[in-house]
Amino acid sequence: MKSIKLNLSQRLKVLATGDVSSYREQFLAGADMQSVTVDAETAMKYSVVNACIRVRAETFASVPIMLYRKVADGREPANDIPIHDILHARPNSEMAPFGFKETLMTNFDISGNIVCERQLNKSGELIGLYPYPHSIVGIDRDKATHQLIYIIGAGADKRILQRDEVLHVPNMSFNGIIGMSPIHYAAAAIRLGLSYEDYGVNFYNNAAMPSGVFECPTALSDTSFQHLKDGVKQNYTGMRNAGVPMILEEGLKWNQVTINPIDAQLLESKLFQIEDICRIYRVPQHLINKLDRSTFTNIEQQQLEFIMLTMLPIFKRYEDNINMQLLTPAERKAGYYVEFKIDGLLRGDQASRATAYASGRQWGYLSANDIRRLENQPSIGPAGDIYLTPANMIDSSKPTDAAQNSAKLLQDIANMIAERG
Repeated sequence: MKSIKLNLSQRLKVLATGDVSSYREQFLAGADMQSVTVDAETAMKYSVVNACIRVRAETFASVPIMLYRKVADGREPANDIPIHDILHARPNSEMAPFGFKETLMTNFDISGNIVCERQLNKSGELIGLYPYPHSIVGIDRDKATHQLIYIIGAGADKRILQRDEVLHVPNMSFNGIIGMSPIHYAAAAIRLGLSYEDYGVNFYNNAAMPSGVFECPTALSDTSFQHLKDGVKQNYTGMRNAGVPMILEEGLKWNQVTINPIDAQLLESKLFQIEDICRIYRVPQHLINKLDRSTFTNIEQQQLEFIMLTMLPIFKRYEDNINMQLLTPAERKAGYYVEFKIDGLLRGDQASRATAYASGRQWGYLSANDIRRLENQPSIGPAGDIYLTPANMIDSSKPTDAAQNSAKLLQDIANMIAERG
């Protein structure tokens, strides 16, 4: 079928005349939105894309990044190198940590890349990170050195940064260097969703969709028409008149109007398109307030799956790039590394936490103070650091009391037999 494109004047004509049937035919023929370029601004105007990106960005920004140092018996929190203050308190002179991480994740979900300029002091020490919006960043290779370069801005304001001057976190990619943009690869799905929204606006705002129509075999006079209009308004509208039988005169008939099946199918398709966008970003539908398939029993499980299957890979991608790009070889050798603290997102409900804590306390891998720290409660002192061991648990490499008693009994019997000859 040949595609038909509506120019601006044609679309305005549809809006002015309410000719939605014509609009629907051209919509089904693949018209109208084919001419729309899906870029970041256009995509963010689609409510589902906006909601998915916001959910992921706010979740990412809510999780603290911890600096640890490996020690002989495990690890310990650390705060004695500059990266700790940058990640926890002051990423740069203009942003708080939450807004900084939210900006990173928003650009990541739109362009597939995070690019921040490293801010250094006179001694060459890292003192901050400044993120650049995806729209002004270009990534290329220097033809002479074959090293990655980052082109910031354009024209007279253009700057070129070298690889060691930026923090670059790419999304999934074909070459492992430049991340793929979800907006670019999902353009068709986003364009279709925008088409449904555009059609819906015209459908509800411009189509004549009364609940029914009066059919008259002859033309009504002005007086009869006004009488009918006043009678309907006074006797058959409003909550008090709901269900009142209608009395019609002069051969009038009432015909109920139902929604066109094609229009109903398009509205159902719009709901499917919400699901399709959620699939692209791997966001459970209940997180964007689409609850038609959610129940009390599956929402909590979907929430955990969102953290484990959607956000955890993003956290790991970010951790690996910080450890590789922002920590010096000497700091990595000394055992420093960063990690997102996602414990709070996995806490579950109070009853589940209480059961888990009771199990840990009973089997000896959690102390009272460990549990209180997990619940952000103060320590109860040295007594709270004691770990319990169930009385019925023994070292399998050592004989039990029962085995020792059996061995002694057998030896006594052997001695008695020997004495009797």
